[in-house]
Amino acid sequence: MDKGASVRDVISFLCRKDMLPNKRYLVVFLLLSTVGEHSDPLLETFSIFRQELKGIEQILCICENENAFTCWKDLIKARYGIDISGRCIYQLSFAEIDGTILSLLSENRKACRFLPCGGGSKVLLEKKVEGSLSALDVLCVNQCEGGNGDMATIEENFYKGGKVSWWNFFFSEQPGCTPFIKRDKFDFIVNTVIPDLCSWRKVCASFNLQHVTGCGGTTLAKHILWNLKNDFRCAVLKDHHSDMAATAVQVVKLLTFGYNELPPQIPVLLMIDGFGDTDMVSDLQQCIEQQCVKAKIQSTSPKVIILNCMRLESEEQTETTVEDVFIGNKLSDNEQRLFEQKLVEIEKTYKNAETFYGFMIMKKNFLPEYIQSVARNTLKGFNISQKNAQLIAVLVLLDVYCKGASLSVSLCEDFLGSQPKPFCRTDAKWTDVFGKLSTLINSDIVEAEVRYTAVKMIHSSISWHCLQELTTTYNVQRSEIANLLLNTDTFFECTQGKRKLTEAVHDMLVKRRHTNNDEDSQFSPLIQDIKKESTGFEEIVLNNAAKRFEKDAFLRQVLARYYLKDNNFKEAKFWASEAKCILRDNSYIADTTGQVIKRELKNAIYTDKEVPIKSEKLNVLLKMAVSATDAFNVAQDLAKKESLNRLKKELTIAISIHQLA
Repeated sequence: MDKGASVRDVISFLCRKDMLPNKRYLVVFLLLSTVGEHSDPLLETFSIFRQELKGIEQILCICENENAFTCWKDLIKARYGIDISGRCIYQLSFAEIDGTILSLLSENRKACRFLPCGGGSKVLLEKKVEGSLSALDVLCVNQCEGGNGDMATIEENFYKGGKVSWWNFFFSEQPGCTPFIKRDKFDFIVNTVIPDLCSWRKVCASFNLQHVTGCGGTTLAKHILWNLKNDFRCAVLKDHHSDMAATAVQVVKLLTFGYNELPPQIPVLLMIDGFGDTDMVSDLQQCIEQQCVKAKIQSTSPKVIILNCMRLESEEQTETTVEDVFIGNKLSDNEQRLFEQKLVEIEKTYKNAETFYGFMIMKKNFLPEYIQSVARNTLKGFNISQKNAQLIAVLVLLDVYCKGASLSVSLCEDFLGSQPKPFCRTDAKWTDVFGKLSTLINSDIVEAEVRYTAVKMIHSSISWHCLQELTTTYNVQRSEIANLLLNTDTFFECTQGKRKLTEAVHDMLVKRRHTNNDEDSQFSPLIQDIKKESTGFEEIVLNNAAKRFEKDAFLRQVLARYYLKDNNFKEAKFWASEAKCILRDNSYIADTTGQVIKRELKNAIYTDKEVPIKSEKLNVLLKMAVSATDAFNVAQDLAKKESLNRLKKELTIAISIHQLA
């Protein structure tokens, strides 16, 4: 009795109005085990609090599991005739409860990062866990809160043509700012596409956001993630070259974190960008599905939705479906109105708004005359002998033939031989180095193996018009810029951004644009354009490329095709042989060898006018025929092996999916 009276006295003291303000606090019962006896002291403690607080509105019961909740509810119902269900939490893990409570405190929202768990609950994303998700840029529910982002600098960088950051969305929600411009396809994706995908009976679903480069497709994708950050665990894949199996492990870890072996309640919305083709997306999807099987995640609806930002070469609009949404470079009337409103706000804040070309190009609805005038006026007096002008020319060529390509700041500093370093992240320094040309470029953070700052052109349409201006007005040919790039060691020696630059240069030399016209698909657009512009110089460029990429089989394959086109069989055979030595197990390389011999055989038969043909000549032709046949047989065998390997992978995935069903 003495103990009971003592407890009552303490509770009565705590509940006095001069101790704790009335209805400004909660009394929380934390039930870590089952309360099964009517004589349990916790039950009496509950009764005393109920009496002192004159009800249960200020009482909250957190139960470890459903069994603990049921026993507690039934005991209170039997003894006091009260239904406590509405004041109990039992379906959340303690990690979710802890995170939700922590997120209510403003100082925690600034210092910590939280993930959504469903039903408005949150879980604390520990720094150690986030560090293990190195392939992902995780978007938290309290992203940017309590940060120290410089609004003027970040906004100016974006309007000039830089990549959108989470800060841009955060700033647009602050008092006195106009909302972030919502593109027409935004509501369709948020209200139709994603809900429809959520009804699919598969673990990992995906859809493509197809967009013309420079039309705001990536910005729209990130805007969607920002809008849904409370309903999904949102993340962006930092580098599309990341190992897919490792990425899948991290995606599933993000999905399951904080649930403590309970089924995850909300899906992951993963944005990917820069994937070359949909096969790569399918591969990632399959890796995620496999990882879900390993994690024993069973579900009748998607637990991961992939938003694939897919750049298109053609500006022709494709049909919009649930799996393919298209955004082009023509603004609707509503979008133009929103851009006009935003311009009014920008001009009130910035004195140099006329140089915000990234924004102005879209506001002008991609008007070619406007873009051409910007290129012409900015390049006026261009001198290719100057180092800064050479850098601009290289950036222009890269961006035209490999959209979004960039040069690391460290590389630019090395090329310019600048001491002290010119790129000190201030506009003044940029202007000192590039003068008025600085308005054509911007800097962005690149997420790769190592995070670094890179320089790129502000907009792809600006790059195209700049290239036309360089070739026509200043007689700077594509071949000259390409040779400058290939023959300058500095471009390939800097560690930062080396892999990305090497891939960009390789792609613009090798990657073909497939059309219905076989002639167009023989070589990459750059090589074709060089040939049209200055016939014969494409050979010099390709040979310089072969010297730069000494161990690359595909460039040698291109050279073999190039010489074969001119019936230069000696050179064609040499380069085909070089390619085969480097990459023996590739069916395409082996096929090129066969094509060279076949063409040489046909040419020999066509040019030999002797009737009847001499036996010596016949023997030579027969040997060539055998060699060509052998080469094609090798190519066919390799193709079968490649096809079989793909089939094995597909069967593995099919078995995994069957196990989920």
